[in-house]
Amino acid sequence: MQTQGKFRCGIAAFALASALVWTPAVAQEAANEEETADEQGAIVVTGTRRNDLKAADAALPIDIITGDELLEKGAADMNDLLRAEVPALNIQRLVSNDGAVFTRPFSLRGLPPDQTLVLVNGKRRHRGATVQFTNIPYIRGSQGPDLAAIPSIAVGQLEVLRDGASALYGSDAIAGVLNFGLRRDREGGILIARYGQYYEGDGEDFLVQGNLGLPFTAGGFVNISGEYVNSATTSRGIQRPDAQALINAGVQGVPVPAQRWGNPDTEAARIFINAGLELADDMEFYTFGNYSWSKGTTSFFYRNPNTTFIATSIPTTTVAGGPRFSFRQLFPGGFTPSFGATITDAALAAGIKGAVGSGLTYDLSASYGQNHASYRIDNTVNPSLGLGSPTSFKPGQLEQRELAFNLDLTHPLNIGAADPLTLAGGLEYRRETYEITVGDLASWQVGPFASLIDPDAGNRVGLPVGSNGFPGFSPIQAGEFGRSNWAAYTSLEGNLSEAFQMGLAGRYENYSDFGSKFTWKVSGRFDFSDVFAVRGSVNTGFRAPTPGQSNASQVQTNIDSVTGAPLTAGIVSPNNLVAQFFGASPLKPEKSFNFAGGIVIKPSNRITFTLDYFNIKVEDRIAVSGNFNLTAAQRAQLAALGIPGGDSFQQVSFFTNSFDSRTQGLDAMLTIGFDLAGGKATLGFNGNYTKTDVTRASPVISADRERLLELEGFVPKWKGNAAFNYESDRFGFVARANYYGKWTDYGANLAADQTGGSEVLVDIEASYKINDIFKIAVGGENVFDNYPDLEARQSQINNGIRYLRFAPTGFNGGFWYLRGTAKF
Repeated sequence: MQTQGKFRCGIAAFALASALVWTPAVAQEAANEEETADEQGAIVVTGTRRNDLKAADAALPIDIITGDELLEKGAADMNDLLRAEVPALNIQRLVSNDGAVFTRPFSLRGLPPDQTLVLVNGKRRHRGATVQFTNIPYIRGSQGPDLAAIPSIAVGQLEVLRDGASALYGSDAIAGVLNFGLRRDREGGILIARYGQYYEGDGEDFLVQGNLGLPFTAGGFVNISGEYVNSATTSRGIQRPDAQALINAGVQGVPVPAQRWGNPDTEAARIFINAGLELADDMEFYTFGNYSWSKGTTSFFYRNPNTTFIATSIPTTTVAGGPRFSFRQLFPGGFTPSFGATITDAALAAGIKGAVGSGLTYDLSASYGQNHASYRIDNTVNPSLGLGSPTSFKPGQLEQRELAFNLDLTHPLNIGAADPLTLAGGLEYRRETYEITVGDLASWQVGPFASLIDPDAGNRVGLPVGSNGFPGFSPIQAGEFGRSNWAAYTSLEGNLSEAFQMGLAGRYENYSDFGSKFTWKVSGRFDFSDVFAVRGSVNTGFRAPTPGQSNASQVQTNIDSVTGAPLTAGIVSPNNLVAQFFGASPLKPEKSFNFAGGIVIKPSNRITFTLDYFNIKVEDRIAVSGNFNLTAAQRAQLAALGIPGGDSFQQVSFFTNSFDSRTQGLDAMLTIGFDLAGGKATLGFNGNYTKTDVTRASPVISADRERLLELEGFVPKWKGNAAFNYESDRFGFVARANYYGKWTDYGANLAADQTGGSEVLVDIEASYKINDIFKIAVGGENVFDNYPDLEARQSQINNGIRYLRFAPTGFNGGFWYLRGTAKF
């Protein structure tokens, strides 16, 4: 490990030095287009079909985050970058939560990731392959996009629409929209090398990013962005007391720590390409796409040799007094499974857009995206196979595929208003497929030691089935599941007078699996003066259940202690006849009703204050039901009904439309720009208050105290930041204080609850521009090395947990970094 760490440091130092001293063979002075870029950056395309709307003049709250802002950070993961930039967004670092460790689920305005629509260049981004089976209630069962697949250097402008937009984009746009606009530069380039690590001396993090713009004929461009990141593990836990007791007793082979709590070991390479080609004066061909590869490894819970199946003594013959074995022979000190995932993500979109003489504009496009997750688990066994079990398994693969065709049209409409209104309409067809691939045989096989009669005691004994920690996907879980939908939409928006603008939108969609939905939206803004304006919107929305949610399952095989028959337990599809026996029905769309209102105050061009209220009601939210334990009589009844496999179920739960919620709150933003010491400075304050209430819960989840309370209080109600940014010819300085309010990790009863206190984390970066090409920066995130509250619950401490593991701030402490940038 020490040699490996030195090797990484050497690579980092070499790359950093390269970024600082590398000079192109043909030096070219980059054209200074800052004013033009700023002007273009003010125009928004998210939540509107107009092509002349600035964010400051919009009827909806839209935040613009520039690509340069995303690069002036220490973090590499897009999820962590957005957590600092968007106060309404929360994301945690999960440790032992299966696929959620690698495809991290985020929350905008307290809602799950699949209730926020993600676009790239205005086109719908495909989902990740991971359906979140983690027990965290507000994200459990969700299936959202993998934001980590988008490298920050590929982004020219990110637009965050904080309003519902299903009437424009269809499913998912309940909490808001994230639209990643890719860089369009046709000349010049950027090379970045950054190295950092945590104050504790671990978690070495190495990042290399590059962007290159090239001309593509006289009026076209090709822009290529890529990054490579390598992050080592961190460990912030303590030794488990039971493991320490074994060490004190002289037991050999006890892991230290027995259970690691910290970041996974990750490596990733990502590339994005964005291109455009002028075919005629009023016609352009465009295409963009990406490919990313990432690999990570995390740790699961420790298996104690005295209190788990390891201690079970199993006969190898039917003769009394015959030979026996236990897994203590392999793992005298116990073991901790190592769980990993390899995720590939690819997408390609292409289209033709332009205008005809009457003012009609068109955009005809096709897009395809897929996300593939392949799992592995090491340092474990399938206990039912005995001592001959493998210790490494491939428990299966998941894949999400999406294909879409779009036609978007706009036309100016003159009705005597201040300016022509924009009349828009369009059609869309989408095909979505979810595939589960069987794991290797040993990962799910029922082995010979799953159940047998002990000849010495006369009772039935046995060992668990499947790769311990993450059983493989069996043939009954595997399959390919698809659905299609088509949509038609129209909208009308514009300025009816110099002071008043309005927008109307409607969209009809038809899905092959559950039928049709119609959504609508009304928005408006009135400027009382150049200084003060009010804005608001009312809209309906929906989120269609995904093929993954409708068909994914997570089951494992147990053995009946009396009969020895294999029994199945876990989450099954709501289409499963056993689930339907307990009241499951095919999933239907979640429905929302949003209304919002706010004010905009601009006393000058360099000062802006906005305050927006939002209220989002969501009905029929999808969740996993409670567990139904089947009796022998119920299993017999299922068998009598002829339900395949019905007599093999021991416990079952399923996805269901099970509760309604109301989420409401406030977003506030104040931005002040001013001149300072020969440079330009910006002072910004952003705050968010979000409160979620469960207004209805069906019987299948109403008894689950922990789940209901965590839907309301698991993320902070208050979150915000204060930031100062200064830039002169040579020097730059960025400081940000991030505030996270109180939150609660609930348990089955009051004694199992613990509330984490509010925290403030401070990030600082200072940079120096050596010349027109090279710049160096040194910075830190959480520079005062703040940690969340210590874990106080003995049940959690027994698992080696030191700090509250679900803290929204993370629990790794301070992180420092050094970055070199070359622009040419």
